Amino acid sequence: MGVLYITSQNDGVGKTTLTAALVGILKDSGKKAIGLIPSKEGDLVDTEREILSRLLGEEIGGPSYSSKDTLISAIVDAGAKSDLVIVEGPGTVDQADHIDIVSKTEAKAIVVSDFTDGDSCLEFARNFGSALAGVVINCRTKYGRTEMANKLIPVFEEAGIPILGVIPEDRTLLSLTVGQISENLGGKFFCGEHRSDRLVEHFMIGGFGMDPGQYVFSTRNKKAVVVRGDRPDVQMSALQTDMECFIMTNGLEPIEYVKYESDEEDVAVIIVETNTLETMDRLASLQKLARFDHPEKLERAKTLVSENVCVETLVDPEQI
Repeated sequence: MGVLYITSQNDGVGKTTLTAALVGILKDSGKKAIGLIPSKEGDLVDTEREILSRLLGEEIGGPSYSSKDTLISAIVDAGAKSDLVIVEGPGTVDQADHIDIVSKTEAKAIVVSDFTDGDSCLEFARNFGSALAGVVINCRTKYGRTEMANKLIPVFEEAGIPILGVIPEDRTLLSLTVGQISENLGGKFFCGEHRSDRLVEHFMIGGFGMDPGQYVFSTRNKKAVVVRGDRPDVQMSALQTDMECFIMTNGLEPIEYVKYESDEEDVAVIIVETNTLETMDRLASLQKLARFDHPEKLERAKTLVSENVCVETLVDPEQI
């Protein structure tokens, strides 16, 4: 059997995203891979695994990580049913245990690291020795391409550690749904609650400016527009562009014509009691709540991994 063991030095760097993307890519190509995401009882991972199973259309296994031996046995059992097992290493164990699991299952380790962490994972990756397949750098910032090419890649190359891919930061993966935004702001739907599963990638404020409103709003797609409920002029300008929802502040409801046009344009309207500045302050802290929990995120992750990671090398059991 072939086993890929996806691990990291730090939490929240994209292990789950990479695991799900690889399983999804293999499924789309007609191949069979089993994904395993171990957890402790009652762990948040249990919920994440259920979400991934629903997104992928097949069960993601979840052995309880009560001991190394439990996980090793689960990997071996899964390997008997599939050509490739993709394991997301638990984040609650030390590296010595990761190394032991990799050794006893004859797995290849993939270390995932965030671009902002620089080369801090070098020693962690090096400790896997010959079992290391390489490193995947995630969330490379929009303007980080030069730093990646001129600073980070040479450091990894000099250390003899392969970089399997560099995945750019992506708005879709960092987004929340209209419903999640409403819930976290304590808002209520004035209309369009059935659109609560739409992803919002940008936030814009409706207000005074020198440029025409429609021009300003057209610079961003898949957006939420934050505006006072008593500004139908701004609201109508926004409705001429691609958007997902209004967040109307100060507890003010829009006029009937704006509601009608919002329904016509398939745009949800959320009412919040806070003012515009307070609302934007609260929105600024929401990104950390983003999770890998939406079909569009899975499709985007598969595309990003396919385009930026050496998938063929990783998923070929003969090379593992």
